[in-house]
Amino acid sequence: MKGKVALSGMAFYGYHGYYVEENKLGNHYTVDLVVETEFEQMDDNLESTLNYENLYKTTEEVMNKPLKLLETLAFNIGKKILTENESALKVFVRVNKMQPPIGALCDKAYVELEVDKDILS
Repeated sequence: MKGKVALSGMAFYGYHGYYVEENKLGNHYTVDLVVETEFEQMDDNLESTLNYENLYKTTEEVMNKPLKLLETLAFNIGKKILTENESALKVFVRVNKMQPPIGALCDKAYVELEVDKDILS
């Protein structure tokens, strides 16, 4: 049976950005994640599902490595989740950068990607 496991609003502080100052000062980020999976059994065992604690830790590992683009962050999160979780079929990732340095008021900039297991082939 297909289903989804999701985490919303995971908060991180990171040093991502194209500009040198972003790499020095850092910024606040949030990540939303939806992982499509195949539930083989409904037996109330953690081993029969995607453990969202592990999904958080995987996301955190990627967020801790500074990168220039939100697109790269989102792709790396999706790819790592698919690689580390055999039952994961597809990952929807949204990376939000709070108050991006665009020279004007802006709540957030974000990138959304859908990363499919086919990219691992």
